[in-house]
Amino acid sequence: MAKHLKEWRHKELGIISDLISQYKTIGIGDLYNFPSALLHKLRKNTPKIHFKVTNRNILKMALEKIGQKDLIEKLPDQPILILSNDNAFEIYSSIKKNKSKSKAKVGMLSPIDIVVPEGDTGLAPGPALSDLKKVGIKAQVKGATIHVTKDTVIAKEGDVINEDIVSTLSKLDIKPVELILEVVFIKEDGIIYSKDVLDVDAETIYNNFITAVRQSINLGVEISYATELTIEPMIMMAELKAKALEKEVEEKSN
Repeated sequence: MAKHLKEWRHKELGIISDLISQYKTIGIGDLYNFPSALLHKLRKNTPKIHFKVTNRNILKMALEKIGQKDLIEKLPDQPILILSNDNAFEIYSSIKKNKSKSKAKVGMLSPIDIVVPEGDTGLAPGPALSDLKKVGIKAQVKGATIHVTKDTVIAKEGDVINEDIVSTLSKLDIKPVELILEVVFIKEDGIIYSKDVLDVDAETIYNNFITAVRQSINLGVEISYATELTIEPMIMMAELKAKALEKEVEEKSN
C-alpha cells in the first residue's frame, strides 16, 4: 500500500510539474465549499483555462521543483491549479462570469441583505401564510395565491440564517448564495496578483482611462505642451485670447 502511494505521488508530481511548464500564467484557487458539479460547468465554459485538482503537499513539492517557492505560503488546504496563456485579469474575469446561485443553509452567515420582493408568491393559502409572517414578511391572500405586500428584508448581511428563513426561502425559490470559485492569486510575468487586485470592473477602468486622457490633454494645453491632441485646443485658446486682447485694446483706445 505504501509503495503504491509513493508511486502515485511520484507520478502526480511529474504530471503537475509538466503541466505548469506549459503555461505562462499560474493561478491557485480554493475548492472549499465549491461543488464538483460547478467545477465541471466551469471547465466546460472556460476552454482556455486548465484546472487541475491536486493534493496540497504534492502541489507544494511541484512548485518547489520548478522554482515557484513564492507561491507555496499562499496555498489553501484544498487547492486547485489554474493554468492558462491568457493574462491574469482575463482569467479572473472568465471565472467570475461563471458564478451560480445556491440555496441558503441553516447556520450560515447571510452573504447579503436577503430581500423578499413585493408581489405574487404563487403559493396557495394555508400554512405558507403563517410561515411567511413568522419571519416578518407582510403578506395576504389575494385571489388564489399569497401576495407579499411590501419588500421585506428577512436577513441582513452577516446575520445567522435560521431554519425558518431557510424554509421560507425554499418555498419562494430564492437563492441568495452566490457560488464562484475562490481565486487566491494569479501569477503572471513574475507578478503575483491577489483577488482584490484582479476583481476590477472593466467599465470603471475604461471610464477612469478616458478621464485620465482628458485631464492629460487639459494639462498639456495649460502648460502649452504641443502634441497631436493638444495643438488644436491650444490654437483655439490662443485665438480666443487674441480676440479678447483686441477687444480690450479697442475699448481703451475709445
